[in-house]
Amino acid sequence: MILERNDSGSIEAPVADVFHCFWRAELWPMLTDHVVKVEMLEEQDGYQRYAMHVSVEGKKYTMETQRISVAPRSISFQQPKPPVFMRSHSGIWTFEQGPLATKVSVAHRLDVDDQKAMETLAVGSTEDARRKIMGNLERNGMAMIDSVNAFLKSTEGKTLMEDKVAVEVK
Repeated sequence: MILERNDSGSIEAPVADVFHCFWRAELWPMLTDHVVKVEMLEEQDGYQRYAMHVSVEGKKYTMETQRISVAPRSISFQQPKPPVFMRSHSGIWTFEQGPLATKVSVAHRLDVDDQKAMETLAVGSTEDARRKIMGNLERNGMAMIDSVNAFLKSTEGKTLMEDKVAVEVK
């Protein structure tokens, strides 16, 4: 079954800083609880491939993701190795500078193996499995947006952005 989900929120920071936090996947384990570890497998200008280890509702998953960016406007992603209950998972993060904040949106498109989803997620129906998957996508996406917003307001986040700018200027 093909499912689609869209979520969005605002981050009170410049679009370049917001984009940086979403692009630098190695920051994620310190930003959000569900990402345990990110292993960068390949990286070049505007392209990344990494393994991401997540923990959701006590279950651990490892996914391989490849991404292409159009900085600072978007990050497209596709998972050649999605969670076991998905045949495919792809989408796009978009970033739009507003007068007071950056609007961040994420769109997911996934092909769910209903039987594997019911078994893996320990639910009794395909509807429950789909509802759980969609709920987790929303929760994790919004957690990422909220976490980046809090991080960029923090002393640590401000220091990281100042250091990033200093390195770019050199």
